[in-house]
Amino acid sequence: MRPHPVAAEVGALVAARDPERLATVLTETVRLRALLPGGPIEVHGREEVAARFQAFFAGFDTVQLVEATGEGVADRLLVHYRLHVARGTTRWVCTQTAIGKTVDGLLAVIDLLCSGFREVLDEHVAA
Repeated sequence: MRPHPVAAEVGALVAARDPERLATVLTETVRLRALLPGGPIEVHGREEVAARFQAFFAGFDTVQLVEATGEGVADRLLVHYRLHVARGTTRWVCTQTAIGKTVDGLLAVIDLLCSGFREVLDEHVAA
């Protein structure tokens, strides 16, 4: 994969933890299905999906976008981003990979796989 403008925008909006801004790239009827370490979820609707993304990272002091890549796959969009998150002096890395369907340039379907929060014990591991 390579840098992709939509992937970069989605990754930056997720890291910003601002559901109103994230909602601007979602259709009114967007559907999120996600496989998370705690189990699968399904959420429908622009505000609900944006709020769920914010909730993923709400408990952290900082969320930093490290990289975002993506590419078109026929009529779908593959998006992958890596985030570094911290609470106090404890740090984690998290990746999320999604296949999405867009309608009129907005995300209408998001099927997401999340690595979970992997604690960074060695500075070289996070890179």
